[in-house]
Amino acid sequence: WLQDALQTSNRLMSRSRRFNEDDARRMEEAATWRFHLTESGEETTDAFELWRAEDPRNDAAWKKIQSPWGLLGEMENSPEVIEARQAALGHAASATRTRAFAWSARSRMAGWRGVAATVVLCAAGALLLWQLNRPDVYQTALGERRVMVLDDGSQLALDSNSEVRVSLSGQKRNLTLVRGQARFTVARDVERPFSVSADGRKVVATGTVFNVDLLDSELLITLLEGRVIVMPGERPFPAASTRQPIAGEGMPASLPEIALEPGNQLVIAAAVPPTIRQVNPELATAWESGRLVFENEPLASVVSRVNRYSVRTLRVEDASAADLRISGVFNAGDIDGFLATITSYLPIRSVTDANGSIVLQRN
Repeated sequence: WLQDALQTSNRLMSRSRRFNEDDARRMEEAATWRFHLTESGEETTDAFELWRAEDPRNDAAWKKIQSPWGLLGEMENSPEVIEARQAALGHAASATRTRAFAWSARSRMAGWRGVAATVVLCAAGALLLWQLNRPDVYQTALGERRVMVLDDGSQLALDSNSEVRVSLSGQKRNLTLVRGQARFTVARDVERPFSVSADGRKVVATGTVFNVDLLDSELLITLLEGRVIVMPGERPFPAASTRQPIAGEGMPASLPEIALEPGNQLVIAAAVPPTIRQVNPELATAWESGRLVFENEPLASVVSRVNRYSVRTLRVEDASAADLRISGVFNAGDIDGFLATITSYLPIRSVTDANGSIVLQRN
């Protein structure tokens, strides 16, 4: 892409000498429209479409200006790209203001060459910076589990239907759990903090092992070895309220940041204060061997986890069924075995709806 962008710029510069004053004017107008549409946030306007339709040469000029802009594509929200766009737009605005001073033919051609070349080179430079800073993306499909070693020596284990984005540099190690569940075994490096963001929260560690599980309604952070700090990140923790922790839970002593010890599992849910409970580390990572272990968990939470492993999705019909508690060990992906067990021991039945989803209803 960078080579293509530079070649485009070179072609524009070499061909510019053959353009007459009318060509230069059309390129100025195209750059002005690019500036106007970006600043206004509009994709098009009636006046712009009328200008393009007036003459095929107008449309050709627009495509020459728009082509390098289109190189930015999905990276348009990157800070580097935003800076490059602003630089190019500033140049276009300057060229537009200068046009009021009755340029000569040579000045007009120099003006549009500057605009076009700046747009191309700014786009290329932004793409290069974005490429250098682009995170590595690790994904698993439904029913797939993967273990990989990162460039810093840390190990990443991904559960089914999960995604982690990894950005490693000489100063920091930033990872983001986009969906699903992962275990992180962190290579010790005190000069490069290792942080994992999930659901607006951030887990910071140096050398340690921890598990992060991003469910539909909860974020579970389980410390297996070492020590981590969980920070609010983009979303402050809800303040303590009159809610009483259930058996085995405790309220964190400090909400601005929460320190975990081995065997602690931090539970973060919407609109309620976070809680810490003691868990068996082996059970918390049983998913790595294809087992799902539940200890007195509500059916709604269990169903969210079971759905991670199967194309046949489960859905809980009502709140009375969702609150039923389940304990047991199941094989990941074995929907039939799971249904046979829970319908035998709980007052529920399963019904398949028109979309093929399995609905769990209270008897």
